[in-house]
Amino acid sequence: MKNLSKIIKAGLGVSILILAGAFFLDEPMSKKEEEKEPYVFKKRPKQERIAGRYQQEFLMTRDPKTNTVPTERLIEAKAISDEKLALKSAESFPVYWEERGPDNVGGRTRGLIFDANDPTQKTVWAGSVAGGLWKTTNIDASPPGWTKINDLFENMAITSIVQDPSDPDIIYFGTGEGYWNQDAVAGLGIWQSLDGGDTWDVLPFTLGNSNFAWVNKVLVAANGDIYAATSTGGVQFSDDGGTSFSKILGNGIDGCITDRADDIEIASNGDIYAGMRNDGIFKRASGASNFGKQTTGLPTSGYGRVEITSAPSDAQTVYVAFADTTSANSGGCLGVFQSTNGGTNWNTKTVPGSIGTQCWYDFIMAVDPNDDSRVWLGGVRLFVSDNDGDDWTQANYDHVDHHAIVYRPGDSDEMILGNDGGVERSTNGSAGTPSFTPKNDGYNVTQFYSVAMHPTSGSNEMLGGTQDNATPVFSASGIGSTTCVLCCCDGGWAHIDQDDPSIQIASTQDGSFNLSTGGSGGAFNNIVPADADARFFITPSDYDSDANMFYFSDAVDTFGRVSDIGGTNVLTFQPVPAFNNARVSAFEMSSATDDRVFMGLSNGMIFQIDDADMPGGITATNLNAPAVGFTSSIDVEPGNDMHIIITYSNYGVQSIWETTDGGTIWRNVEGNIPDMPIRWVMFHPFDPEQALVATELGVWTCADLTVTNPDWQPTNGFGLANVRVDMLAYRSSDHTIAAATHGRGMYTTDYFGMLANCQPNLNLSGVIAPGIYTAEEVLTTDGTVQGATAVILQAGEMVVLEPDFTAERGSDFWALILPCAPPGSFAPDEGQYYLKMPDESGETAEEIEDEEEITKEPVSRIKCYPNPAQTFATVEFELEQATDIRIVVMNARGQMVDVLADGFFHEGVQKFPWDTNALESGLYFVQAQMASHAVTEKVFVVK
Repeated sequence: MKNLSKIIKAGLGVSILILAGAFFLDEPMSKKEEEKEPYVFKKRPKQERIAGRYQQEFLMTRDPKTNTVPTERLIEAKAISDEKLALKSAESFPVYWEERGPDNVGGRTRGLIFDANDPTQKTVWAGSVAGGLWKTTNIDASPPGWTKINDLFENMAITSIVQDPSDPDIIYFGTGEGYWNQDAVAGLGIWQSLDGGDTWDVLPFTLGNSNFAWVNKVLVAANGDIYAATSTGGVQFSDDGGTSFSKILGNGIDGCITDRADDIEIASNGDIYAGMRNDGIFKRASGASNFGKQTTGLPTSGYGRVEITSAPSDAQTVYVAFADTTSANSGGCLGVFQSTNGGTNWNTKTVPGSIGTQCWYDFIMAVDPNDDSRVWLGGVRLFVSDNDGDDWTQANYDHVDHHAIVYRPGDSDEMILGNDGGVERSTNGSAGTPSFTPKNDGYNVTQFYSVAMHPTSGSNEMLGGTQDNATPVFSASGIGSTTCVLCCCDGGWAHIDQDDPSIQIASTQDGSFNLSTGGSGGAFNNIVPADADARFFITPSDYDSDANMFYFSDAVDTFGRVSDIGGTNVLTFQPVPAFNNARVSAFEMSSATDDRVFMGLSNGMIFQIDDADMPGGITATNLNAPAVGFTSSIDVEPGNDMHIIITYSNYGVQSIWETTDGGTIWRNVEGNIPDMPIRWVMFHPFDPEQALVATELGVWTCADLTVTNPDWQPTNGFGLANVRVDMLAYRSSDHTIAAATHGRGMYTTDYFGMLANCQPNLNLSGVIAPGIYTAEEVLTTDGTVQGATAVILQAGEMVVLEPDFTAERGSDFWALILPCAPPGSFAPDEGQYYLKMPDESGETAEEIEDEEEITKEPVSRIKCYPNPAQTFATVEFELEQATDIRIVVMNARGQMVDVLADGFFHEGVQKFPWDTNALESGLYFVQAQMASHAVTEKVFVVK
């Protein structure tokens, strides 16, 4: 093989890393939106709707062997992702993702606090159930200026936030929605910050511990003790700052018969109240060691979830509310009760008549900090009483489904709400009819199911269906606002005709599909009525722009179609008995053969349907499915129906399969991707031997599907959150790819367009904006990469960093020697490229390797033991040949924390001691670095 020489020059004083290669609403969302709704939907109770969504999600993700959804496996998946991001393999695509919003729509928010470290009381922390942790330093401002804290947390399902009253620099958040709303995201434990929220670490005792998979509420007592109400572990307690926990109330303790703790409250005098699902109210008096059940005046049966609040101004005044489980009123509020003597006796209060029928899901209470008779109760709607709960007034608010009510400390007027629409604020909380306004600008935690892009190059128009926030349209560049086009319910899959973009299709739950022939600004009229009994809650579909044919999943052994879209819109249904009692769960149109549609089924089967447009005249060919599972996605190489790639979204199965002969033989190409749901797949736009997948942990890529064990790499390091991605969409006119995330809104990347339109040479000066910069030959810069900024410099021949170039601390900067890739020639034909960091003198670092020279690797693997380690470990490996080697230790953020060895070593077994005493608990990577390659082993340190 021919030797190829590639050079990089680095200026002095810069330390950089250089790599080579590289729910459906019971109420309209607002009166304004209600007026836009052009037709009437048949609405079924939310509990039924969410149960439908749960059933679909369960089928999609369950492990067929255990028939459970083992979300704890995401711990290992996240560790693998962290390791790969830290190493930044040359096999990964340096995809730069741009967040697109929406910046005017929030999402379900359960965790809210005012920051006690801010004397102005304007700083607010917010936790989204799928979009992570956020902060604003001025909730009063418009816009409030929300800042996302960390898009790469192991878990983004935040349900509760609390500050230690004895030390406000200590803050905790719990994860995992445990109220059994079936679109809930599972958690992985409790996180802690010791520096006022600047840095966060998961409490190791809780990580992956099944007792902490659903943390409903975290509280901290005046002395710093921690209490957590969990759905699987009862009430958990820690008196050592979270190092360990024990169950203090739950099944078999103090007369309790359940481990499902819905709520916990600490009164101003230190009394503790716990609400246990189906088992009532328990109290532990301040200083006592046991709980006692409170029964006098309270219901003994017929209830589920229990909500509690205590009056800050009077420790003896406590309110409780019970969700109704009786058949006649299931989901409503069974009763509201007040005690004025610390729970000894309870008095029955009035239940607001229109609180809604989903108190199992949205149920929250709060008391005015200065008036123990003024109490709030939130369900679907929000109510306030100023006479101890005897009479109620409905407040004015923007969005229904309320989960958090928080007063600014000591203030009866300043309040914030958390609901399914995000965050709202009131300045007249003590008024007869208080009002709230949204504070969601920049708080992008929207949960998307789908995305469709306008076909015009450079267009910003995108449609997408969302959980509980309808179907919005994007029209602005960057992080922009959206407007709803189908202003109701849960939005489902959406489509835009690629020949005539005035034809657009949007949907709501249960397969109600609606057509506009006037683009996103036109009226959407129903073409397929909903069918909750037959269809998936979020119904898969696809659209053939050439034939104006629309296909959708229907009942088992059936698919639906609408022909002559935009004309006569003829609806027909096609039975396919060969589907073997399964529904269609994935579609893909053939680009090579007219009226050929590939369909994947919920039982894993794959079919090729020819003459799919012909009622009664189809030909269904079974493509010999390689596995049993839920088919989540299909992609077919453009112009080659023989080359197909499919994904299954279940845990515990081989998730990614490829065939190059039309289904005769399937090859497992899952490779080293972790065991997690894979929800979408597409071939690389320029090279069908490469692919991208949407996963529970962002978008991953594979640079070579043809090898025996394909290597998959995460792309989350540049812009994309560590969040579930439901769908990917590709626009051929400019090679843009969009990613619909379920918790952090929409993202796009122009990386592939940049590769296809590379300029010969490029010079960069000044402050370098976040993004990717490419050149066919030489890229030169004397600019500055600012902190907290991600920048990729990619050139085919040389990247020159002039002496004035600066990469500030905290920046994420890559310099890559990698050819640009016009369509059809993405991969370099020959050569391997390796780049080293500049040495202490700042001299140019250059290394040229011939592939034949590096086939024998000095080290193939390393061992670390014991693992987990506490105070000491040994690192061991065997050298096949004498070589220079450096042994380093990195934390989960990729920061080097120790160097164990650095020098020339002879062949044979090598052992190095590693003192872990000074390290905090967590995940670490021990890496052996050699000239030709690096070998890494992950180690857990537990204290």
